[in-house]
Formats: sequence, structure tokens, C-alpha cells
Amino acid sequence: MFKKIGLIVILGLQSWVCSAQNVWTEKERTSLFRQFEETRNELLKTVAPLTEEQFYHRIDSNSWSANDIVEHLSLMEEGYIREFWWALAQPAMPVSYRDSTKDGDEKAVAYATSLTKSAARGTNLPLQRYCSKDINLKVFNANRDLAVEFFTINQKTDMRGYYVFRKNAKGVREIRDLYQQALWLISHTIRHTNQLKSYLADPRFPK
Repeated sequence: MFKKIGLIVILGLQSWVCSAQNVWTEKERTSLFRQFEETRNELLKTVAPLTEEQFYHRIDSNSWSANDIVEHLSLMEEGYIREFWWALAQPAMPVSYRDSTKDGDEKAVAYATSLTKSAARGTNLPLQRYCSKDINLKVFNANRDLAVEFFTINQKTDMRGYYVFRKNAKGVREIRDLYQQALWLISHTIRHTNQLKSYLADPRFPK
């Protein structure tokens, strides 16, 4: 009898340790909200001086304009927000998934400055959907507000316990928890803001 009780206690502790190894912390929540605003503000500061003509200018046929970049960021933001809510609506996933997200934070952060190129596709492609700089930025801001709202409404939810899935370049499925997915979104914003800065510094860009 006592052996059975002892075994139950040990198993319970093991389960608790596994689930506690990777829990969304208050420090991470605070950092996430700060990064949402910092990356938004950096993008807005970068495009603020641009005239309408500069905002829509492409330095060559293979490059995006500031308009293209902001539109793409908005489209990606919409997709991520839908994915956040979808993941939160799923039934509980195996506890072992937490182990599968190991090193995921570092991978997400590294994407911001990674030299590996990726190509937008499908519904993420900019098609000059918006007729002015102000409207494009308004859409981006609205979507960023919705991302912040998601994590504000659900800030008591352990985002380490909900997941999305991707296939990497080798076709292997990767698991990301929702905190990591938010880090990918932030890194994506940094990546394209840096891309925009490089365009603005190009001698071919109209002054």
C-alpha cells in the first residue's frame, strides 16, 4: 500500500517537474510586451520621414518598396494572430511537446539577423492593397494591437503549453510554443525593418 502511494507521489513529482521546466514567466511576458512596442516604434520611426513617392519607390525590380515591406508585415501579423487563437483552442497536447521546443527561443531570436534568405509566398505577398502610406500603416498598427491584445487577454495562460507546427528546410516538423511563435513574429519585424533601412541607405534611393 505504502509502496503504491510512494510511486504515485514520485510520478506526480516527475510530472510536475516536466511541466515546470519550461513555463511562461512574468519576465518573459514583460519582455514580450516591451519588444512588441519597441519593434513597432522602430518601424514607424524608419518610415516616418518618407514621402508618398519614397514610400512606394522600388530601387530595382527585385526589391520591395517600404509600402511592400509594411504590407507584408501586416499580412504576416494577421496570419500569426489567427494561429495564436487557433492554437489556444486546441485540446491539451502531450507534456513531451515541451521537450521538443528546447532551444526554440534562441532559434526565434536568431532569425532576426540570420543571413538565410526566405521568400514570401501565397497570401503573404504584397500586392499594393493599400492606396496610401497612412492606410498601410493604420492596418499594420491595428494588427500589432491585436497581437498585443491576444497576449494581454491571455496573460495568465501558460503560453509554453500551446503549440504551432512548421516544417524546416529539411522537411522535418518543428514544434514551437506560443511564446516562441511570438518571438518569431518580433524577429520577422526586426528583419524587415533592417531590410528597409538598407534600402533607404542605398545610393539609388531618392533623397
